Amino acid sequence: CEIRSGPEYVIRQFHFKSNNTFESVVYRYQDPDCHHPMYAIESRGIHRLAQASWTVRGGTEAEYEVTSSYIVPYTVNATVDLAKRLAAGCPDARVSGNLNPYSRYVIYSLTPHLDHLSLQGQSSNPDGDVDCFQALNFTLHELQLVMLELRRHHHDHHSYQHPHSQHHHHKSSPDNVMTGSEEIPYDAPTNAFTRELLLGAVHSKPEERQSHRPSSFQTALKEGTTPGCGVCSRVLSSDPMSPPRLTTHTGTLLSLEGEWVSTRCESRQYGMFLTRWLHFLPDGASWHGQYDYYHDALCHHSSFSLIAQGSYTGGTDSHLVQGAKDYSFQVTRLKVLPHDQATVDSMNHYSGNGCGKAHAWSVGQEQDVTSTGGCVTLGIRLPNMERDIMKMEIVHRKLHLFVGQRLLDRKPGVAYQKERPTAFQEPLVKCDQVNLDMSINTAPGGHGWAGGVALPLSSGADLFDIRSSGSQERLGLVCLLFPVVLTFIQRATLLTHVAI
Repeated sequence: CEIRSGPEYVIRQFHFKSNNTFESVVYRYQDPDCHHPMYAIESRGIHRLAQASWTVRGGTEAEYEVTSSYIVPYTVNATVDLAKRLAAGCPDARVSGNLNPYSRYVIYSLTPHLDHLSLQGQSSNPDGDVDCFQALNFTLHELQLVMLELRRHHHDHHSYQHPHSQHHHHKSSPDNVMTGSEEIPYDAPTNAFTRELLLGAVHSKPEERQSHRPSSFQTALKEGTTPGCGVCSRVLSSDPMSPPRLTTHTGTLLSLEGEWVSTRCESRQYGMFLTRWLHFLPDGASWHGQYDYYHDALCHHSSFSLIAQGSYTGGTDSHLVQGAKDYSFQVTRLKVLPHDQATVDSMNHYSGNGCGKAHAWSVGQEQDVTSTGGCVTLGIRLPNMERDIMKMEIVHRKLHLFVGQRLLDRKPGVAYQKERPTAFQEPLVKCDQVNLDMSINTAPGGHGWAGGVALPLSSGADLFDIRSSGSQERLGLVCLLFPVVLTFIQRATLLTHVAI
């Protein structure tokens, strides 16, 4: 069950076909467990891959056009709300009066332009076409950015080895992981990998979603037939007339004490990738953290690390997101550690006194930037205060910590964030438990790796069905700890959007 800013609780289902058409269903729910459905929007259209993304390394830009879309309300409250929104904002809607639960209503209808595909929302509609997306604030702009990942099963003790692969041991590079340009060899075991599809992130502000073009990814979708994925099976057997209802569970925030690390290479706006490590101290008020940024979607090629420490308070129930707790974090000390020459050159380009000692940056040498009030080059001011939300879930006997999602288009250098997030980042997993069946990539003494291969989708790919995996049942969790990197495309823009 995915939580989007708002908050909005959704399950997504996509079916891509080899003839460049697609079908999608987005289910909306009343609750963060996705047990009480409100309505579903079922869409069909055309989807074509364009070119490799110049902003998000490893991603592929795409064009799409919706040709038809229907909405199916499930509750009386949903029918009343949708009828009001359609009456006020969509005079072309083919509905009159009240809506009925479990009935299909046209909210978008467009004759497809097969010869020249234009971006949805930019076509000139002939008379009789219907477009109610604006009234419902609904888009599928996430289809404009795609990336396919191949992830090794977590229970594979003997991972597949490419016959001609060479091992390059580096603290930020997983062993035996193919690059994004490589194909899976014909003799690789068919059950060694699962496919996950990453689509573009939606804007953290709902009012900005109609015009937003994604430059990062949202939670990965699992292939519908992924072995052992109960949520996948449940969604696969559902349809808009029989929506999936996931199992409810009572969430509680247990002790934060201990170390927490990323479960995958995470995506951020403008093509940034990172992993996170958080350590909450036994005093219940102090924390340490490391944010490692990378140039690539596999978190192989390090750029720089932020090493932070500070204090936190809170723990009261959130009035915005059910099951979450409100916290406030303060960063009181910050160090910056560059890992490559491109990062060093960019840092040394700054001549002021707002980011450590000017012109003194070098690869592998950290600087404490606390005395300079943070790092203006990275858009970070100290002391830094963040109003946040957190929640915990137990997934397959592993404890997951969800921290609030970073806001998009946040003003750079803002020292105090007044607005709390209403959605979450990728989960962190606790690494000091017994029998977790995890490997630490770069923890002291650890030599594990993440089994992920990021590949751009190829045109005319095999038919496959992708479903939301849900937060209750996820496979292949690997405890990751990498150093972090930033892609210096649009350097001036990127360096003002680092958030910790």
